[in-house]
Amino acid sequence: MKRARLHKRCKMYGLSVLFMLTLLLGSGVSVNAASSIMNQTVKTSITASGTRALKIQWNRISGASGYTIYRRESLRKPFKIYRKVTSGSTTSYLDRSLPVAKTYQYAVRAYRRENGKYVFSKYTAVLGATRPDGTSSTIKAASSSQINIAWKAVSRADGYRIYRKANNGNWSLAADVGSSKTFYTDKKVSAGTKYVYTVRPYKKAGNVKYLGTLKQSNTVTTPKISSSNSKFSSSQKEVMKKILYAVETGGQVYGNQDYSDFTEAFTNSKTEYAITIGAGQWYATEAQRLLKLIHTTSPKTYKKYDSKNEVWNDVVNADWSKYRLEKKDKKDKNKIQIIINLISSPAGIKCQDYLMYKQIEEYEAEVRNLGVKDAKAVGECINIRHQGGYGAVTRILGKTRGEYTLDNIYKAMRTDTGGQVGTYKTRQQKVYTWLKTYMK
Repeated sequence: MKRARLHKRCKMYGLSVLFMLTLLLGSGVSVNAASSIMNQTVKTSITASGTRALKIQWNRISGASGYTIYRRESLRKPFKIYRKVTSGSTTSYLDRSLPVAKTYQYAVRAYRRENGKYVFSKYTAVLGATRPDGTSSTIKAASSSQINIAWKAVSRADGYRIYRKANNGNWSLAADVGSSKTFYTDKKVSAGTKYVYTVRPYKKAGNVKYLGTLKQSNTVTTPKISSSNSKFSSSQKEVMKKILYAVETGGQVYGNQDYSDFTEAFTNSKTEYAITIGAGQWYATEAQRLLKLIHTTSPKTYKKYDSKNEVWNDVVNADWSKYRLEKKDKKDKNKIQIIINLISSPAGIKCQDYLMYKQIEEYEAEVRNLGVKDAKAVGECINIRHQGGYGAVTRILGKTRGEYTLDNIYKAMRTDTGGQVGTYKTRQQKVYTWLKTYMK
């Protein structure tokens, strides 16, 4: 009797197990679905980014009923449930209406309800960011080997990537600068080449930089360099040196100059972001170049005046496009005196004259390639170039009627308005007179 009852119970238990297995298998769900979800990991990635949206994607988890999306705006804050996806087959989500240039972190967990409780998968988090707005930029050819790029700052950008394109070729990275920058000088350009640039602000999330929209700058062509040597005689170069020194630091007295001049940033213009030094008014990176030249040609001079390398460390490591020293600051005051001692030393004066002669030769080559031949006319264009840049030369030559003579160029320059080089009447009249008198 007992054996019959035991046999009956075993038979009923076996039928129950078989029935449960049939239900589970018939529904297509694994017996270990819940536990398998807990052992699997959802790997999330950012697959698309716009200025106002981010698309996230993840791998499908077998047996999942759906997915929970978590989001946070800072690594210092905890994740919060952001969205719930109720389909186990959905593997992406588009997060819309987000602020521009904003960083987010996402995580996704698969879930399944089992025995009245939710069980979740493991997860990996991913950083992403909406893209910043694009920015417009303007470029000018500073010389045959330099182009200046200026752009408008973009809110919440972490930095800017500057790309150049030469002669309708492909884009190449010229520089990657910080968020405080709105100006850059590209010194890796070739003479006689057409260039266009784009400045792309970016928002950084992890190791990824999300770039803003590509907006092209204006196009410029760098001036050609003459294959021949300077046609100026040594006496003509000396005249040009005296003229440029006189109008820069010599009180507009021919033959005067101040080799020890130090000018703080923003003294002459709101756009002069760095210091200016020396008789030739070497500005920003040109000031850095002068100090490097003194160090190279006369290490003893540096050792004498900068024994603790206070200035030299800045020359090597600082950003001279915005290098500033203020006379009111005690620490800066000491560095200013070191710089003055260096540039007014015999080695410093020699280096300043060397740079000025070199600059005159470079400008002369540019001007002659524009078709200016007469020595006095070339001298006038060098004066314009030194004050207003290459663009000022081409602009005034474009207004010049007749041959490129000193008188015709001077007449065209006097029509300038709005703070352009020709509006500096006293300076231009003196340069005109000196060229007439001394340039033989």
